[in-house]
Amino acid sequence: MSLGVIRQFRDFTRAFHTFTREFHAFTREFHAFTREFHTFTREFHAFTREFGRYS
Repeated sequence: MSLGVIRQFRDFTRAFHTFTREFHAFTREFHAFTREFHTFTREFHAFTREFGRYS
């Protein structure tokens, strides 16, 4: 194998590793967001249901 191919492979694996690390951080943040949004919608639904009783 030529040195150029080895370097290309090394650069690719480094870039892929960086990408997977960033993607993992993104999915963790997105999961936290969806959890918060789910809590918000549940509370908002309860509020509107309660508010409907008095209107």
